[in-house]
Amino acid sequence: MGVHRRAADLTDEGETVAIATVTEVEGSAPRGPGATMLVRENGEIEGTIGGGTVEALTKEAALEAIAEREPRTERWELTRDGNTGMVCGGEMAVFINVLVGAPELVIAGAGHIAVPLSRLADEMGYDTFVVDDREGYADPERFPAAETFTGDYDEGIAAFGVGSNTAVAIASRSGTFDRIAAAEALERGAYYVGLVASEEKAEHVREGLREDGIDDDAMERLHAPVGIEVGGGAPEDVALSILAQLNRVRHGLPAEL
Repeated sequence: MGVHRRAADLTDEGETVAIATVTEVEGSAPRGPGATMLVRENGEIEGTIGGGTVEALTKEAALEAIAEREPRTERWELTRDGNTGMVCGGEMAVFINVLVGAPELVIAGAGHIAVPLSRLADEMGYDTFVVDDREGYADPERFPAAETFTGDYDEGIAAFGVGSNTAVAIASRSGTFDRIAAAEALERGAYYVGLVASEEKAEHVREGLREDGIDDDAMERLHAPVGIEVGGGAPEDVALSILAQLNRVRHGLPAEL
């Protein structure tokens, strides 16, 4: 499978990847213009732009580009005194393009807020997943545009899979379940974890997560109470406030207005 087709498959699955392409060569170089290499978030590479130090440096630059969600161009000097230490004698320019994966939303808790949230998220282009431990709640008939899972919250989140393009909104019926779902989502790297809760309940969940060993960096991705002020108090209003906040975070904006 070619690099570009493989990248399309991975982004369809929600993963963000980078494609490094040799665009210029002067003098002697290991590969010519058009050589490509796919770099995944976990550091795996497919294809090659020549191997050795130049490939390792390009991989490092690609991982930085993925983290920053910004393309870049690198120019490598293939000489002993250049920025690669290689001895080919020429130069290479490599363009690193970032392909952002399809956005995903996991909704933990299939109550009255989940229905409009799932519908709005689908209209915004999110792949949506709903998990609830109660029979009849995470029902495909209630969530026609979402994948559903009936069972424990941590198992459901693990089954759906969580990546850097995954947001998790939690609205379960219990603080214990909230804590279980939040811990699973944070540990798996969700970029946004929102909890529908009062200030008191939110602080109780935070304390529990710290007891579970969730560190401060991960806790920064927890938004509780969830959402931004949009007015109103109906389930549709709450759903809109959640989606507005997580969408802001996804696009690099502050969670609060």
